[in-house]
Amino acid sequence: MLASLSVLIVDDNASMASALADVLDAKGHQVYIANSGAAALAILRDHLVHVLLTDVIMPDMNGVELYRATRQTHPGLVTIFMTAYAADDLIQQGLREGIKTVLTKPVDMDFLLYLLSATRSIIQSG
Repeated sequence: MLASLSVLIVDDNASMASALADVLDAKGHQVYIANSGAAALAILRDHLVHVLLTDVIMPDMNGVELYRATRQTHPGLVTIFMTAYAADDLIQQGLREGIKTVLTKPVDMDFLLYLLSATRSIIQSG
């Protein structure tokens, strides 16, 4: 039985990533933080990750580019976007390509925890 998920938070805003990580860690999840797409890919090479929670707009690679980079090596990785900006084209592109959902910043923690619980249930059953 999968008791908790491993979550990779990718956000160029270090304080935002840290705040999310603190809450998820307190709820028993294994949390990794990356402040760039390149750092996220390095973490994914070395660690089992169930959920990728990524910002859409980042300097080195946007969320869609990061998602595309993970599809080949991590096809079962659940990816959730989060954004504070109106990046409609990128968001729509990500949703068409398989992003599960988009959260608006500041992130509704209750909804995020619900999504993680649902994801854990799906992983356990499949």
